[in-house]
Amino acid sequence: GEIDDAPMLYIGEKVGLGGDEVDIAVDPIEGTRMTAMGQSNALAVLAAGEKGSFLKAPDMYMEKLVVGPGAKGVIDLEKPLKENLENVASALNKTLDTLVVITLAKPRHDDVIAEMQAMGVRVFAVPDGDVAASILTCMPDSEVDLMYCIGGAPEGVVSAAVIRALDGDMHGRLLPRHEV
Repeated sequence: GEIDDAPMLYIGEKVGLGGDEVDIAVDPIEGTRMTAMGQSNALAVLAAGEKGSFLKAPDMYMEKLVVGPGAKGVIDLEKPLKENLENVASALNKTLDTLVVITLAKPRHDDVIAEMQAMGVRVFAVPDGDVAASILTCMPDSEVDLMYCIGGAPEGVVSAAVIRALDGDMHGRLLPRHEV
């Protein structure tokens, strides 16, 4: 998209030959940098839903907080991160020092990573791929309890669709690029 200068469909673009109308959210390469560097774990992602069911997210940033089914209903981006972490830990019958959070290893997250580590939270910082990181919160064999990051808004739309299908919970808030 616009953030990483990759070609993209524009919002409202029509594709196909007719038939039922649906909304789609597409990220042909979720992990563009990883792919360019010959690294693993890039994904091609597409979510489809009823017409009008997806946020028409501009290509800007989104703050994202994601949990799996066990902590559904206890997160709120309007509350401080510490309160969200405590609520998730409580819902999962864990202590903060056994909670596992995944985020993106980006300079914009340095302060929040330090804040979580100071609370004793285990933090995995991955270079790219917040859609995959979101999905990990809902996988039964994953040790990831929560995903927090500021990443692309279009990826947030795809993540929200996947997390809903997996019975997890996601809160997102659009952020202009100049605020990140």
